[in-house]
Amino acid sequence: MRRFPPVILLFLPLFTLRGQGLLKLPADQAGCVDSKNFPKLLECRIDNCEKKDPDHREVSAGEDEKGETITTPLDGISHSVMYECQEGTTPASIVEQAAAALKAKGFEIPYQFADAEASLTARKDDLWITVDAASRFYTLIETAAAPPDFEAATDAESMAEMLERYGHVPVKGIEFMTGRPDLEPSSVLILADVITILKAHPGWRLRVEVHTDNRGAKMENMALSSKRAAALVTWLTLNGIKRTRLESQGMGDTKPIADNLTEPGRIRNRRIELVKIPSLTAQ
Repeated sequence: MRRFPPVILLFLPLFTLRGQGLLKLPADQAGCVDSKNFPKLLECRIDNCEKKDPDHREVSAGEDEKGETITTPLDGISHSVMYECQEGTTPASIVEQAAAALKAKGFEIPYQFADAEASLTARKDDLWITVDAASRFYTLIETAAAPPDFEAATDAESMAEMLERYGHVPVKGIEFMTGRPDLEPSSVLILADVITILKAHPGWRLRVEVHTDNRGAKMENMALSSKRAAALVTWLTLNGIKRTRLESQGMGDTKPIADNLTEPGRIRNRRIELVKIPSLTAQ
């Protein structure tokens, strides 16, 4: 059963019906600023607001193959605004209007749900917006996310922490022979850390992703990255990790994280990432 985020309950004000018609809503709460990305709806008012710097929260970011909500952690500065609307306003209508308005402003909507309660998550670059609605109230939270410090993930413990917190982590120190899927001998050291992570978390499943820069033919980059990802999974399997806990995926140059026009950018784009994926029964 889905439960509504406690932030809604935190802000719910007491109210009374005035006559048989619409409520005469009070003025906006003094000192609160409306969202520029999704201003308050007609017949609604700002009831409360809060700013947190820093803030950490878990945000709904999609659903897995079983329909279970997938969350992602966010760290950054957040601005929350609680709105009260007229009787007759429904959670579904609030979220539908939010989705349309945010899409028009260039946001993607990775998660949207509507029933007796409703919510959505929107993202544009490092700005995340959540809208949670219950009854005739809704809370909008804008979070300017701080990028994770993946540079600090240099051993099994720190990589596991990043996987737990962010769901993925780049792995440095894995090298392949030029143009081939064969591992360089020095890669064994960091792969031993990956084994340590998997043994310390027996319920985890990981996908090994291999990314390239944009030099060379796209199809060749995709093929080589796929072979390299498969080679890494094979190595881990031969060294004691059950195959059912691993997936491999070659990404080619489809997901750059830096400018491919510069050598430093291309170096960042040529990377290997571990991605935490929904667990089956622990192996």
